[in-house]
Amino acid sequence: MARQNFIGLVVSQGKMHKTVKVRVQSKTYDKKINKDVLRRKDYLVHDEGNLCKEGDIVRIEAIPKISARKYFAIAEIKVDKGQQFALYETLAKKKVAEEEKSLVNEFINRRNELETTINKVEDLKILDRIVNKAKNSSETDRENLVKEINDIKQKYNIKSWPNVEPVLDLDISKASKDLSIIENRYTHIHKILETLMSPEYNDKKVEILTQVSKKDIEDLKPNVQKNLLRKFILDPKNECPVSL
Repeated sequence: MARQNFIGLVVSQGKMHKTVKVRVQSKTYDKKINKDVLRRKDYLVHDEGNLCKEGDIVRIEAIPKISARKYFAIAEIKVDKGQQFALYETLAKKKVAEEEKSLVNEFINRRNELETTINKVEDLKILDRIVNKAKNSSETDRENLVKEINDIKQKYNIKSWPNVEPVLDLDISKASKDLSIIENRYTHIHKILETLMSPEYNDKKVEILTQVSKKDIEDLKPNVQKNLLRKFILDPKNECPVSL
């Protein structure tokens, strides 16, 4: 006798070992309303190789009972849409991780540049003090001070002091501000995303997603929406949509 077969959609995967939930849809005639109606039934199905993903269309086949609720097994994967979704999700996570790593590296580099500039300012202030002190010091002290002066001048390739040529670019206000913004938003990124994904901020979320994505917002999954929002928030050129 032929075994019972159904074609269904995998609606849940990964919650139980070697088990997926498959939804089977069938059409039956309802005598009460005198018309055909669609019936849906979910089956727990044995997946020996843990191959199925959510979204796959599969053929399931009856087998001897494994447990009280599991008496079907995966016989064939008809359409592996779930595998494509899983691959897309993996690539999306990888891309987001790379973007976040790039932003963190950029932040670290700019912070190091800022620290270097601050150290240089402090050294130049010390140089200025030493030069003034050397004028009124004894011969022995003057030799030590001159050595310190020459060390600082050599460190920054300064030929003479006071120097009429520009030694330091102090236009760091914008960089410092951007670093502060990025650091603050990165620290509170989870809180900002949770707030934007809440119903009361739906209009703001739609406005941002419309601006950054060419796709219809209804077609974007929640994890994709979060990734787009994260990218928008961590850009210091954009105004933070949530007050911190």
